[in-house]
Amino acid sequence: MGNRNAYFFFLFSIVSKMKQLNIIIIFLTFIFFGCEKKVSELEFEQSVFDEVFVKIVDSTYIDKRLYTCFPEQGKPIYDKKGKWIGLDSIGHKQRDIECEIKRTALKKDTLNLVIVIGNEGIINSQTNIEKYNNKKFIFKHFTELPKVEEYINWESKYPKFAGAMSFSHIKFDAKKESGILEVSYSCGGKCGLGYSVVIKKIKGKWIIAKVKETWIS
Repeated sequence: MGNRNAYFFFLFSIVSKMKQLNIIIIFLTFIFFGCEKKVSELEFEQSVFDEVFVKIVDSTYIDKRLYTCFPEQGKPIYDKKGKWIGLDSIGHKQRDIECEIKRTALKKDTLNLVIVIGNEGIINSQTNIEKYNNKKFIFKHFTELPKVEEYINWESKYPKFAGAMSFSHIKFDAKKESGILEVSYSCGGKCGLGYSVVIKKIKGKWIIAKVKETWIS
């Protein structure tokens, strides 16, 4: 009788271990396929982002050099007591002309513009953003230089610094045939624009379908 009980206990132990093993296998399979799905979705988003990134930049950036280019003000005028009266208007017309000449030259200077990219959304500090470089844009990580007001250090290091941009993750529809992402452009502390960009897949290629301005400062 004792041997029989021991035999049944042995079988029960084997069955229990098999059940536990099956549970572990099912659990690991769930994790594996779950991770694989997550990775594949990230890979899909990355491939789409790579395809539209430069197009989106070109559709939403504003050259900081133009956006912040204004005529120089006249010299301040004070009375005999040192009280400020106003600005000297002499030469105002000439300063306007010089400013317009400068702006015209900047509009034609459209090669090798430096765009700083923030580490948000699908872009992080490990992203090789240099792979997006082309004749018009040179991309740099925002973390390359310390954060200071009005990006003075960027302007000093890169005379063709055109502004800073950041991008959200892409939200796709169920069929993965269209998506939307948020884009921010900044040229200073209180200087910037925000956009919602709609992208669509047409004949196997991703294009920009709509750019909507969402905020301005």
